[in-house]
Amino acid sequence: MPRQTSLGDLLEDAALAGTIQVVSGDAAGGRITGITEDSRLVGEGTMFVARPGTAHDGSDHVADAIERGAAAVLAVPAVATGVPASVVGVATPDPATIGGDLAFRFHGHPERRMGFAGITGTNGKTTVATLARQLLEATLGRCGLIGTIEAHDGVESTPATLTTPGRIALAGVLGDFAEAGCERVVMEVSSHALDQGRVTGIDFDVAVFTNLSGDHLDYHGDMASYAAAKALLFAGLRTDATAIVNLADPASRTMIEAGPARVIGVVPAGADAETPEGVRGLEHRIIERDFSGMTLELRFDGTSHRVRVPLVGDHNAFNVAAAAAMAFSFNADWSAIVAALETIEAPRGRLQPVHGPADEVRVFVDYAHTDDAIVNVLAGVRPEVPPDAALIIVFGAGGDRDRTKRPRMMRAALDGADRVVVTSDNPRTEPPEAIVAEIVAACDAGRLDRIHPEVDRSLAIDHAIATADPGDVIVIAGKGHEDYQIVGTERRHFDDVEVAAAALARRRGEAAL
Repeated sequence: MPRQTSLGDLLEDAALAGTIQVVSGDAAGGRITGITEDSRLVGEGTMFVARPGTAHDGSDHVADAIERGAAAVLAVPAVATGVPASVVGVATPDPATIGGDLAFRFHGHPERRMGFAGITGTNGKTTVATLARQLLEATLGRCGLIGTIEAHDGVESTPATLTTPGRIALAGVLGDFAEAGCERVVMEVSSHALDQGRVTGIDFDVAVFTNLSGDHLDYHGDMASYAAAKALLFAGLRTDATAIVNLADPASRTMIEAGPARVIGVVPAGADAETPEGVRGLEHRIIERDFSGMTLELRFDGTSHRVRVPLVGDHNAFNVAAAAAMAFSFNADWSAIVAALETIEAPRGRLQPVHGPADEVRVFVDYAHTDDAIVNVLAGVRPEVPPDAALIIVFGAGGDRDRTKRPRMMRAALDGADRVVVTSDNPRTEPPEAIVAEIVAACDAGRLDRIHPEVDRSLAIDHAIATADPGDVIVIAGKGHEDYQIVGTERRHFDDVEVAAAALARRRGEAAL
């Protein structure tokens, strides 16, 4: 049922006293049917929030919003006073914060009606979040998911545009989740979202730290600032909340010390990682593995739990353990958690197999787009590569993004794979040839013979599959679930899974569908 409320009632909030002022129109008689900061989504009765910005400034879209039927505009005073009398102009020095506050109020404060778990870290957020949603739903009741791939209310899924939506959009998603009957929500929380206050007002019951490696330094500047942004999630936890951290990552100490929550430290059995005083340890050990999954032992509070999970890749042992710890933190029973783990499914584009029984080579598509992720994904599949076979990786690096990781990605690929095909990712406005050349330049002369540069990603994937020997394993890294490639400012359809499947069909001598 569409939501609507009196604009006067919406603005009569003691918490907003002194922060807003109606400077045009009649707020008392108006009704609001929605709140957005995207003028393209404005309809009759919508409040448009003109959020200031550098790349995109909402004040540039006020006229468009009014033309589309906006009933009210929330903006800085200089903009709000210019709104015509037929539209309610609401002035505030901070449209982003106040707009978010109003959105949560408009949607009935869904953040107060559900339990919340947040997951942050450079790599692994999507997998942990996806696994955790399945575990929580199986053991405790309906659970929503907000992340890189989708917003999922436990029944229906909507493709995501940002890992963590802005506060105004987030309020709407959470409002829908609450109305759908979700009792808990699992959220991926990016460093950008934490730094920009997108999750302000969310009282997290559980927070997970996966790992920290070089990424987004074009935004944060250095690793210390990057870690500090991640730590904001833990700084806001209550004393009775739970922080789940990867003790194998040195940055876990920063997360532990950021806030007062009780802590569960996840660590590989036998690892040289100290468990700080007061931290409850959850050990994970891989007992056996193959390309259909792995058998794990999870040891917590002196009790051992053995489980077979249908996931490939050694790095997924942590992801499984972290998701299990999250379900336990919401008071799920361990026996129910272990039973649910037997049937969990990995998210799309995370070591997703493309090959079939008739194929001579194995092909996986993965989202690995940092050096650390490449290290983990290659190390994860290496144990199952036959001794006389090769491990091949196809990867590139995104344009207009952190350039410092490109040489590290090259070295990680060379160290972990036997053959490397360097290609385009999402070049955006950078020349793709220049990106490929910059990556290849990081290769030492003695290993150049193991590299095949091919700017065209489709041809690169085809080359890797066509030239592989029987038994070889190919990892196509970087784009994972994405079904597009951004070239210039154009978003073109491109799906690694589709391209790889067609290449495998050609290798089998079949006509591509």
